[in-house]
Amino acid sequence: MYEPLSGNTPACVDDAREDDDTLEQGLAAAPISHVFNHGPARLEGQVACPGDGDWIHAHADCCNPSGARVRWDASLGPLEVELLDSQGNPIPLGAPGDIAQRQPGEAYLLRAEYGGSFLVRVRASGEVAVPYSVELFAPVFVR
Repeated sequence: MYEPLSGNTPACVDDAREDDDTLEQGLAAAPISHVFNHGPARLEGQVACPGDGDWIHAHADCCNPSGARVRWDASLGPLEVELLDSQGNPIPLGAPGDIAQRQPGEAYLLRAEYGGSFLVRVRASGEVAVPYSVELFAPVFVR
């Protein structure tokens, strides 16, 4: 997903969700949710460019499992994936029923009971762009 600029200097072709490189930009985007029992929401065609983070803003009604499963081609390098509250602080994943699984090519982070806004931050820690997909667990009830 790199395009040459001039000479040998590559530039990353970011995904369509830009601008989402900061906490503020992530929170400025409308939160993503899915109807309870009809999820998760799927985001395909995402790209983690080296040196910038993608901040995905979501909202879930209390008190259901909330979080994300991020998948990518592990041969392209690792991705750093974090589940954060609306202030940018890590959401603890140590309670019964929480999931914090990380392996090459996948991170699955799920808080067993959560409600409110949260963010998923994805960063490429290597030197190349890494395409990825997200399953976002952010259930809301139809009102």
